[in-house]
Amino acid sequence: MASKSIRHIVESTVATYLAAQTDLTTVTFLTGDSAATQTLPKAVVLCESARAPGDLPEGLGNYSCSVRITLFSNADDTTLADHRLRCAAIVGNMRDLTSIKAAFTATGDASCYDVTIGSEDEGVDERSWATSFSFDLLTVFPA
Repeated sequence: MASKSIRHIVESTVATYLAAQTDLTTVTFLTGDSAATQTLPKAVVLCESARAPGDLPEGLGNYSCSVRITLFSNADDTTLADHRLRCAAIVGNMRDLTSIKAAFTATGDASCYDVTIGSEDEGVDERSWATSFSFDLLTVFPA
């Protein structure tokens, strides 16, 4: 029996959750290991690390997951204002803890207890607006 990777579960759940939001339907959400054809606008959800939370015992299935979501919009056909509206939608949906918890519960693979918003960094990358967000998700495998 193969073990489940909390990193894959987190990436998949967050990408699926965000893709289902009505204010983000024009964005293609991909996970860090996706081989899908990439078109803009797109957002890549990557769980960069998963570690035992400092205040919880190790070995009980609890993880603090560092997640980076990078949103790319074509600078030739998207204004910076429109790109930033998409950014605001991502942050707004990541602040909806009740909905994120429900998305994790629906998978049956893990539960999410908290989301902490970290940083937001913006730049231009090869004629694309690029904004990177960092989040920490407190998750646990079911008992």
